[in-house]
Amino acid sequence: VLAFSSVEADAQFRGKGLSANYGSTDFNDFQDEVVTLCEDRTPNEYFRLTIEGDCRSVVRCDKAGIAGTIRLAKVKCPSGLAFDLERQTCDWKASVNNCDRLSKPRLAKPNLHTVEPVCPDGQLQCGSGECIAREFFCNSRDDCQDGSDENVCRGDEDPNKSDVCNPAECFLPD
Repeated sequence: VLAFSSVEADAQFRGKGLSANYGSTDFNDFQDEVVTLCEDRTPNEYFRLTIEGDCRSVVRCDKAGIAGTIRLAKVKCPSGLAFDLERQTCDWKASVNNCDRLSKPRLAKPNLHTVEPVCPDGQLQCGSGECIAREFFCNSRDDCQDGSDENVCRGDEDPNKSDVCNPAECFLPD
């Protein structure tokens, strides 16, 4: 259960940028830093602006209007509940053990799309820089030093996914 509400920040932090706003729970104090805060986050990922307080308030990045201006959408759990970053939902305060973190851990991503090739044919670059064979991606084993070969295995990200089949040209075997 999520509820929207507003929270006030200390006046001393207003409009002074991200580092000065540490501890603030007023997302308006972070508007200048929204692009940085939202970089590499999925559209539905909630995160905290501070670990101070009761662990109820979180924000997510939201594109608004035709221009797609990025803003922070704020959510606050009802009294007695806290926001669980791992499960991305409100839960009983006693059940939430990540109130000391600002966001979910970031998974390393491989460098799959480059202007110039960085690896020999048939290989792709891991997030940590080394090149491994394409078939080692999404094989349920961490082959990259940083494990990035197993972090792009959903939907359109998988480098070994099958080509999209045109129903007029493709036929399934009997």
